[in-house]
Formats: sequence, C-alpha cells, structure tokens
Amino acid sequence: MCLARVILVVSALALVTAVDHPESNEADHGIAGCDCMEYWGCVMSGGTPYSYCGLSESSVCCFVPPGAKPVGLFPPTPGTATTKGRCGHKGADSGRDGYAEPAEWPWHAAILEKPDDLYVCGASLLDESWVLTAAHCVDDYVADKGNNLKVRLGEYDVTSTREALRHEEYDVAGVVLYPGFNNATLAHDIALLRLRHPAKKRPHIDIVCLPKQGSSFPETGRGQNRINCVITGWGRRSEVSEHSVVLKEVTVPLWQNSVCEAALRQQFGPSYSLPDTSICAGAEGRDACDGDGGGPLVCEQGGQWYQVGVISFGIGCGRRNTPGVYTRVNMYEQWITDTVLRYRNRHQR
Repeated sequence: MCLARVILVVSALALVTAVDHPESNEADHGIAGCDCMEYWGCVMSGGTPYSYCGLSESSVCCFVPPGAKPVGLFPPTPGTATTKGRCGHKGADSGRDGYAEPAEWPWHAAILEKPDDLYVCGASLLDESWVLTAAHCVDDYVADKGNNLKVRLGEYDVTSTREALRHEEYDVAGVVLYPGFNNATLAHDIALLRLRHPAKKRPHIDIVCLPKQGSSFPETGRGQNRINCVITGWGRRSEVSEHSVVLKEVTVPLWQNSVCEAALRQQFGPSYSLPDTSICAGAEGRDACDGDGGGPLVCEQGGQWYQVGVISFGIGCGRRNTPGVYTRVNMYEQWITDTVLRYRNRHQR
C-alpha cells in the first residue's frame, strides 16, 4: 500500500491551497440582536459568530459591529454579507497535459517540517487561517500542536527562487485530527491545520470551494464516471520516476464506490469494505503517487472548483483497474465548520 507520503528536502517548495467559503443566505435580522447567516459570510464580513441559529447546518448568529472591515482572502461584495462565487477560481491553463501553469491551481499548499524544510504532504487552504490535509500526514505532530510545521502557499517550481510570484510561508499553530481517524485502516483520513497568522489573497493564492454536507456532488453514476476531476501535487509521475519539480496536474475519472470496492478486494481480500466516507478516482497511468498525499481532488461545477477529496492512499501508482482512495470531503463539512467555530468562540470571548 502506498500512503503517498514522502519526506523530501526542498528549499523552495511552496504550494497554494484554497478553502471554501460557502454561499451565504440573506441575513435574517432580529434574532437576539444578531444576523443569522452562513458562517463564512459572517467571518469574512468582519463579524463575530456567537452560536448556531438553526436555519441551516452552517448558519450562525453573527454580530457585525458598525464600520466592520471585511477580512480574509475574499472580502464580501460592498454592502452585502455574501461570499457567493468567491471560491474555486483557477488560473489560466496552457493545455499541457500533466503540467500545471503558475497560479493555475492557487489553492494547492505544501506542509513542511521546520527547520530544514522537509516536505511532509500536500494540503489546501480553506480560509485565511485553516488548511485541509490528510490525517496520516500530520498525526505525528499533534503532541506539539504543529509547532514544528509550516505551510507554504503560492509555489510552482520548487527549483526556482526567481519566480515572478513568490511563495509565502506561515507557521502552524494547531493540528486537529478528525476524532475517528484510524491510522491502521486510514478511515476518516482528514485533518485541519491552523495558521499562526492569516493568509492574504494574492494573484497566485486563492481558496477552493468546499462542498456542502450530504451533497450528491459529484455524481459518480455507474461504473467509472465520465466526468473527470483533477488532482495536483509534486509527487512522482509513475512508480519509477523522480518527483516532479513543477506542480503537476492529473485528470482522473471518479469511480462508483461499489465498483471501487470490488477492485480493491482483488488486492486486500474479499472481506475488504470501502467506507462511504471514501471516494475513488483514477485510471491506468492517471493516479496520485508518492509525494501527493494530503493534496486535493477537485471537480468543476458552474465555473467553480470544489474539493471533493483528500488524497489518502493507493496501491502503486496508476495500475490498471486499481483506483486511488480519497477522503470524501462533503462528509466532513459540518466537522470543519464546528472546529473553526469552536476555536473562534474560544479566542474571541
């Protein structure tokens, strides 16, 4: 089993990640003197979320003081509290198969171990202070709250320090594993990192959209879906190749879970059961590989890109009838929101 986690010394490695700011509802006034709105809309408006207001799973009672200034990567449109359409916008694509362009996937990020910039895993930026990755990448760093880690945003070519758009680095101030994570089975392989200082939007640093809890997007249909999604990273291009020095992109088809489970039973035995918190993707020659773990699997809808999966594990790289396994992000949207809200409430009292 390949966990796609490789430690590399890369002096200039920096990746871009993006996080979803879910679409805000129209503000409902008069609930305990606050506005009831989507969590991210509240935070990005310069407001303080107080408690859930019950209109939806992610609606919060938000206090926005007069004259509050928008904060974070994506300030809302003047005069509104909405962040609709602000996430998941990729950069220009030259059409080169397998190669990303600078600033094309601005939400891809890298987790590095200090002080020697040892590459740990890929990741993606959820908002100005939180990064999403695989739990197996960072479970060894929980005890010291990630003090030995930093996140690099905005990188493209890890061999160059003369890029027009320079990478930025942020120390990690906390590591939160999903409570049910199992390192032996890689069930619930998802984690959050909190940045010590908030990131800012740049031409090459942007956020990815986060799918709603329980949403059916993307539909996998029967067998292998014809709808292609994309994975990004600096991992190997094959089991025998070197790691990529520029950010790679790989278009991969999604698999229906039952078909994926049957394929994986050929490797793990007839008793293997694929959890519904996983999603599978890949084809012969198109797969994540060593060095890609923790990075995003994204799919496009309506001109925006949503993070559907977190790269978790695979058997080799791009083998025939052997898809890679990803943590299904839309199963954890509520946990992500709860985690961030708890932190903000604890530190804003």
